[in-house]
Amino acid sequence: MRIVFRVDGTAQIGLGHVMRCLTLVTQVLPSHNVTFLCCALPSTLQQQIQRAGIKTLSTPSLHKGERKGNASAVLSEAAQVSHAAHCIALLDDINDEPIDMLIVDHYQLSASFSKVMRSRCKHIVVIDDLANRQHDCDVILDQNLFEDFEFRYDQLVPPHCQKLLGPGFAILRNEFYRAPPMPRNDNHILVCFGGSDPGNLTERVVDVLIELKSLTFSADIVVGAAYSGVSALKAKVERLPNAKLHVACGHISELMKAANTMIGAGGSMHWERAASGVAGIIITLADNQVETTRCLHERHCCLWLGACDEVTNEDISKAVEFAINSPQEMRKLANNAASLVSANKNPSFVMDTILNIVTR
Repeated sequence: MRIVFRVDGTAQIGLGHVMRCLTLVTQVLPSHNVTFLCCALPSTLQQQIQRAGIKTLSTPSLHKGERKGNASAVLSEAAQVSHAAHCIALLDDINDEPIDMLIVDHYQLSASFSKVMRSRCKHIVVIDDLANRQHDCDVILDQNLFEDFEFRYDQLVPPHCQKLLGPGFAILRNEFYRAPPMPRNDNHILVCFGGSDPGNLTERVVDVLIELKSLTFSADIVVGAAYSGVSALKAKVERLPNAKLHVACGHISELMKAANTMIGAGGSMHWERAASGVAGIIITLADNQVETTRCLHERHCCLWLGACDEVTNEDISKAVEFAINSPQEMRKLANNAASLVSANKNPSFVMDTILNIVTR
């Protein structure tokens, strides 16, 4: 089967879209032929895609001037039609055979893009989080939790479209289905705000931890390859006793499973934390993380401090003190979150479900 992904990842919009598409790809390689259509990616991420045996075709960036998480940046119909024509031309240059399945994970593209792509694609799958635009697709996948998550797309997709909605369809890498490698430490904190952390929340949290001299804890601090302040952060982490800095960490699931509390962002990390059984102290980095995080907070599945431009260092300090002094309460948060995901399923459950739908 020939499968094409249309997805982007930059320091501004984050790398989460590319990472979850890579997770799906690992569930179909080497049995299927996979191509990524994407704008220029950070070099380390590009190398990771190439090592996985995925062909990449470079498209013009659609994100000039956009801030991370801007949910209002859907392209005009004319721009989407033009972009689709460009994508088709790129694909035809390497192989003019039909695309068996196109998977679109892109906030700026909607039904206007997919309708043009249908001339070359037998089936179209859309991965979305926002439910803010029309889609022309055969499968819609949205792993997020909302009060009305079962009905969000009723007016946004064709009648024949199959809906895979809610955390039961969370896209999780194989490593999150493995047993934890070591016992969990009640006083161990993990800090991670994703691959780029353009707002540098990581350093802010480390500053807070340095000031909490009266508390006993250990910590893992994780930043991605796109993080720009490694040198300054390293100097600060060295001031923390029992703390270790990890750059471009390849074993984040093990660190999650070893920690009692993780301080991080919303988005797909909600479901990684849930599957790992670690309680989350959440600072949302983008508008599109807010509603799911609020819903999880209200269901006592995480502790949400607020948006990154609203949260103070004092807020972070109080949350860390609560986590260290109330391990049983944090365990309740973790257990409630874990009940939302299906960690006992086959790691390829999501992709198997999509393939079963499109090959019926």
